[in-house]
Amino acid sequence: MVSVLIPTYNRPQLLLRALRSLQLQLYPDWEAVVVDDGDGSGILAAHSLRDPRILGVRNEGRGQVHARNTGLSHATGSIIALLDDDDWWLDPTHLYRVVRALRAQAGLVYRGGYLVLERDGLELERIPFDLKASPFSLRTDNHLLATGAAYPRFLHDELGPFDPEMTDYWDWDWYLRVTSAGYPLIQLPGRGVAVSMHGANMSYAARQGERQQNLERLSSKHGLGRLELKDHRIIAGAA
Repeated sequence: MVSVLIPTYNRPQLLLRALRSLQLQLYPDWEAVVVDDGDGSGILAAHSLRDPRILGVRNEGRGQVHARNTGLSHATGSIIALLDDDDWWLDPTHLYRVVRALRAQAGLVYRGGYLVLERDGLELERIPFDLKASPFSLRTDNHLLATGAAYPRFLHDELGPFDPEMTDYWDWDWYLRVTSAGYPLIQLPGRGVAVSMHGANMSYAARQGERQQNLERLSSKHGLGRLELKDHRIIAGAA
């Protein structure tokens, strides 16, 4: 079984889009663990679909990284897949591809897709994001989309949960931990995921100082040296 971890915070309509893209998957053996870190609307939205594969739970901690760890504690599948509440999967065979790849080799699966610029519910632009990553490249930039990542559940047994101290860079930290432990990166073909970019998740300028501190914390943990503050949109443009 694939356990899909979906943290959510007060945006039930976007969450429903993510969940419906999951329901369209042709691979049926999955469970979604929706972890509500907000007002409870995410749990109500999850239960409104009346799909027994979708579980809604309250966050046992505080913030998105704790929410993902809460999801882990409820997950029963042998594979973990990541899906943010405002993103969605474009390819109905995505989970089939994930499972097939991980049956052949244990590692961190990743997949390219599109950065989708949205405003007031309208799609304005799709920017391709489909970069080749390596353990070396991850030491300078995060070339992976979290919504396209999946891996065996036992990696958490070996390496521990997501690190709440990494805040903005919890995903990059996890990729570095996995590759540092010797597990390979496995790229799936095709652009199969959509990552929403909207007002609520593009307020980088207002948090630039905080994000820089968090980036320095990541660099210190992994010995990365000085890193340039970027987001996926900048990385896509530089490719």
